[in-house]
Amino acid sequence: MIKRRILILNGQYTPGYKGGGPIQSCINMVENLYEQFEFYVLCADRDYKETVPYNGVNINQWNEVGHAKVYYLSTDQQNLKGFEKVINSINYDVMYLNGFFSPIFTICPLLLRRMGKLKKKPVILTPRGDFTGGCENKKLKKYSYIYIAKLFGLYDGLLWHATSDIEERDIKRKFAKADVFTIPNLSAKFVPKKRYLSKKPGELRLVFVSRIFPKKNIKYALEVLSKITEGNVIFDIYGPMEDKDYWSECEELMKKMTDNVKIRYCGEAKHKDIPHIFEQYHAFFFPTLGENYGHVIVEAMMNNCLCILSKGVTPWDDYIEHLDIGAKLSEQKKFVEIINQMLSLDQSGIDSMLEFNNQYIAEKTDPEKDLILYRKMLIR
Repeated sequence: MIKRRILILNGQYTPGYKGGGPIQSCINMVENLYEQFEFYVLCADRDYKETVPYNGVNINQWNEVGHAKVYYLSTDQQNLKGFEKVINSINYDVMYLNGFFSPIFTICPLLLRRMGKLKKKPVILTPRGDFTGGCENKKLKKYSYIYIAKLFGLYDGLLWHATSDIEERDIKRKFAKADVFTIPNLSAKFVPKKRYLSKKPGELRLVFVSRIFPKKNIKYALEVLSKITEGNVIFDIYGPMEDKDYWSECEELMKKMTDNVKIRYCGEAKHKDIPHIFEQYHAFFFPTLGENYGHVIVEAMMNNCLCILSKGVTPWDDYIEHLDIGAKLSEQKKFVEIINQMLSLDQSGIDSMLEFNNQYIAEKTDPEKDLILYRKMLIR
């Protein structure tokens, strides 16, 4: 059987990890669908915001990585001429772009397409949350780009991949006539794990694992914790320091914490270490401004770590509603109540919540139905 060739473009791919969820989304798509499709990945030769290339990969050459062929493009080749050369060297059937605002790995190929420099092949674009809770940052610049892109027809005739109903809604708000195909991101298969973290009333271990960036809303989490006056709370923070000015504001809040709340910044976490990190905490406190999916949320659930989430801005509202561990960001007092309620839990209380957590994520990560839809999308 001749496999259709899918060319994926994303700023980062493994061994990178600082680009967050989109890397894992691409890896999971490859590893779940390689038997039906042949995957080629074009990405940068270094991790997000790094100044040096990866070790152990061949730059500006094809590498066998997992079940994909991966081309790590050097910075001097990340221009229209460089993309035209590499993309046209592949006899691909579908081009799959990640990130609406990616200036290099999305906008460059779309410009070449508009100029007639690429093969006339189907193009799929997934915004990767660029419209979900994050478009308000640099609002004027981003909306100006959308206006110009529409004017020049840069996004005409492509298929949009939304990974949630929220993202589909946000795409249609910007591009009313968009042809949108909605399927969740594929995740790794859930394997139940033994729970070894104990829970005593009056003690709570919380963790934050994400980029230190306004959209991820760590400052809000700190504001909530500053209002916790009883019990003993540990709150550890992991993630790349993307916005130092924003982090300075967070540090000012941390200075005002009561003695019963201990906060520590633990640095960046490599993706391979994240499961073990989550195993050490009772809950992942993530009041994000918006996630089209949230691989990090899934990884927390898979590793016996409950998720305290903002309501109405992620696909996981049914989870937080059942467990009553989420609220709208306008309801900060509710988050304070949630933390206090979790502080009061004993072992049987946390075990009951984890039982639902594990049943829930086992059902959500059963890929069979979604794999059928992915195949349908990639052969349109």
